[in-house]
Formats: sequence, C-alpha cells, structure tokens
Amino acid sequence: MARRHIRACILRRRRTMETPAEIRERWRYLRDLLIEQLGRFESGALQMHSNDENVSLGAIATIKRQIEDFDTLITRSEARDP
Repeated sequence: MARRHIRACILRRRRTMETPAEIRERWRYLRDLLIEQLGRFESGALQMHSNDENVSLGAIATIKRQIEDFDTLITRSEARDP
C-alpha cells in the first residue's frame, strides 16, 4: 500500500515542472538526509556490505562526491535564477 502511494507521488511530481526554487528546496531536504547518512557511515553506526566485504568507505566517498556535485549544480542554478 505504501509503495503505491509513493509511486503515485513520484508520477504526479514528474507530470509537473518544478520551479528552480522548488528544486533547491527539495535538494536541501535530500542533502540533509545524505549528510545524516554520511555521519552514520563515518561513525560506524551504519555499514554497507557486499559479498561479505565492508564497502562503507566507498559509500562514504560516493556520498561526499554526490553532495559536492549537486551543490555545484544548485549554485549554478541560483546564479542563473536567484
């Protein structure tokens, strides 16, 4: 039931164009979630394993890189459309 609701929200969101301000707001929310997850990886509270190998260090690097990449995109967007 919950999955159908989430899917419906995603599909509904795809049908409408988001404004730059809405995109920035959504990124700030997602960024906070990623930073929280990153903190859990770095503290050891969260670990990721693949084939019995701890791949948490790779996950940490990936999350940091993705945050930086998207921050750059948002900064460019804000410069174009304040």
